[in-house]
Amino acid sequence: MLVPQGDILIVDDNPDNLDLLSAVLRERNYRVRAVPSGAMALEAARRHPPELVMLDVNMPGMDGYQACQAFKADPVLQRIPIIFISALDDPLDKVKAFHVGGRDYVTKPFSAEEVLVRVEHQVNLGRLQRELEIQNQNLVDANLKLKEVNTLKTNFTSMLVHDLRSPLTVLGLVLEKIKNGGTVREEAIEKAEESCTRIKTLLDEMLEIYRSESGQLPMEFSEIDTTSWLSALLAPYNLRAAATGVEFQPAVPEGLPVIQGDRLKLDRALVNLVDNAFKFTPRAGAVRVEAGVEFGSGVEAGMRFLRLSVIDTGRGIPAGDLPFIFDPFRQAERSDAARGVGLGLAIVQRLVAAHRGQIRAQSQLGFGSNFTILIPC
Repeated sequence: MLVPQGDILIVDDNPDNLDLLSAVLRERNYRVRAVPSGAMALEAARRHPPELVMLDVNMPGMDGYQACQAFKADPVLQRIPIIFISALDDPLDKVKAFHVGGRDYVTKPFSAEEVLVRVEHQVNLGRLQRELEIQNQNLVDANLKLKEVNTLKTNFTSMLVHDLRSPLTVLGLVLEKIKNGGTVREEAIEKAEESCTRIKTLLDEMLEIYRSESGQLPMEFSEIDTTSWLSALLAPYNLRAAATGVEFQPAVPEGLPVIQGDRLKLDRALVNLVDNAFKFTPRAGAVRVEAGVEFGSGVEAGMRFLRLSVIDTGRGIPAGDLPFIFDPFRQAERSDAARGVGLGLAIVQRLVAAHRGQIRAQSQLGFGSNFTILIPC
């Protein structure tokens, strides 16, 4: 079946003219709709906008000029090209046709070839115009997105500078005291060491984000016994739970599947999630880590995944922030920005993606959060 060349709406109160023009256009594989009045043309066009309207001038009720003006006044229909086709051949009639918004004017009796050339020209022009409008809108959208990204990066850079300035200030004060021969307390040395650790952590996180964004994150895959790996990784959190008054509930069953992965990077991903859970869970709250197997669906049907869930009863995440928690450049705009740039979740997402895995986040403000990692078995 041939694809129609275009959708044409013909408007003429003379049935013979409608039949003749319809036959000419259908012979060239145009889809044609024919109506006898301007009012019916507007109704038909609003139901299904055509690519081109061919409009007679002399019609009872609403004439062609009035119909054209009504098309141009309608925001949905105003860009549809209109060709007037009329027995009126006075130059003033043609001038008026163009004045009310017509694109072309054909005088009756017409030549079939002339009509076809003019129709093809206007249909192609209309399609080009629509393509240009789409491209222009895409450029506007891309420009707005670029401005948004630049703003986010500027905010992120400001927050990063702020986070680096504080530990550098501590180091500077300690070094100045040493330089001037003053006595440095053990407490000050510990603060300086903490500052060095903080600076190194920030720089390591920035490097990890850069490498993951540029596809240069080094990975060393090996076979991992999941049960023993998780048991060893989570054991130290019992001490943290006792010190913070948070109940810790690890649920690591025997017989979990073996996976292929970079153990150090999986350590980092899970530790980030558990550390976050403890950070935002108040005393008498609970942090639970569950491990199990989940089967894929859809295009992943038949695949097995190791499921790791970190669940807490902390403060939760505002619904407006949830879609952006894995975006490193939005962390500076979050409500907890005072805690720092917060690259932990962005890094987790990238480490999981490097294992061809997935991460899901569910949260309710005031009730806690649930982060689930899926790693292919």
